[in-house]
Amino acid sequence: MTFTKVDYTDPALEANQDRITPNVWLTRGNNGQLYNAKTESDSSKSSSPDDTEWAFGTTSNLSSLTFSTFRGTSKPKNTVGLDMVLHLITDNIYIDIKITSWTSGQAGGGFSYQRSTDPSLSIQDNKKSILSVYPNPSTSFLHVSGLNASTNYRLYNILGAEIQSGTVKPNQAIDIDALQSGVYMLQISNTALPFVKN
Repeated sequence: MTFTKVDYTDPALEANQDRITPNVWLTRGNNGQLYNAKTESDSSKSSSPDDTEWAFGTTSNLSSLTFSTFRGTSKPKNTVGLDMVLHLITDNIYIDIKITSWTSGQAGGGFSYQRSTDPSLSIQDNKKSILSVYPNPSTSFLHVSGLNASTNYRLYNILGAEIQSGTVKPNQAIDIDALQSGVYMLQISNTALPFVKN
């Protein structure tokens, strides 16, 4: 699964949080680090995100890993592209994760990562296909690949405000012709899909 938070979007909105389990909702403040939005309102604690610990490596070599806080592991910008393991402490779940982008400095708060979905999280999640949008950028219509059934969606602008919602079926396009040019986020279930409207 890929999760993305676009620069300057509201981390308090569900669309900008990766709600991995009922206990861990990862996001990043627009001027800070990762935190658990379920239990924290920002990343002011050095132990943020709450209820997690991190290590470099993969779950295939779990017994040899050394876990620490997210910030104790390394500077986030230095972790881009490296294999890591996220341990959800209360849930006792280990997840392979790779940060794929991180807005440097303290302006914007954008980041993205790819993570495995542990089979114990949800049987329903395992039945979901990997979702993606195309064409991206798009001008009039947006298609969602990987849908297995009719699904509710929400569209958010770059500020995190919901601007459109509805239901989309497999092989059905979403009309975005009325949108202004810019970056948007399509939220389907627990998947946030960024796209550009030309």
